[in-house]
Amino acid sequence: MDVAVCCSPWTVAETGVHGYAPLAHWVQLSVTPEHPAFQANWRAELRGTLAHELHHCRRWQGPGYGTTFLEVLVTEGLAQHNELEERGGPPPYALAHIDLPELAARAEPLLDRADFGFEAWFYGSEAKGLPRWAGYALGYELVREYLSAQGGTAAQHVHAPAEAFRAAWASLTG
Repeated sequence: MDVAVCCSPWTVAETGVHGYAPLAHWVQLSVTPEHPAFQANWRAELRGTLAHELHHCRRWQGPGYGTTFLEVLVTEGLAQHNELEERGGPPPYALAHIDLPELAARAEPLLDRADFGFEAWFYGSEAKGLPRWAGYALGYELVREYLSAQGGTAAQHVHAPAEAFRAAWASLTG
């Protein structure tokens, strides 16, 4: 496993850290050392982001990151729950201010599609009426429901197929 850390101004606004794990054996962490949140919480931010990205690497070794909306929601939700333990609480993108039942109902017809619009769902789109982090918050809640019903940790379910999480979806739509 290779982990590269670099200084960059392109990090998450709330944390001063950004992670990327495009392969099963490589993680890139970017940090903005002068960012106030990074200065205040750099140990938790680095540990949490690394835990998130390492979970992605382990998932790449099994079912992969995924291409459908459901697969991506599961992958990101599991990584956030893995991150939760290191961070000491949910990451900021898990706590997006969203109307969960309304967005889950909007997402439902897209679950099996690869052309669901990753950028809009995960980073937000005013034009599409999607708040920032909506996909992360949906994934976090989907995995929370699943883990609540099934037991275990995100690490223990790292290779669980996305289809196994479909039953937990009903709890998101109300």
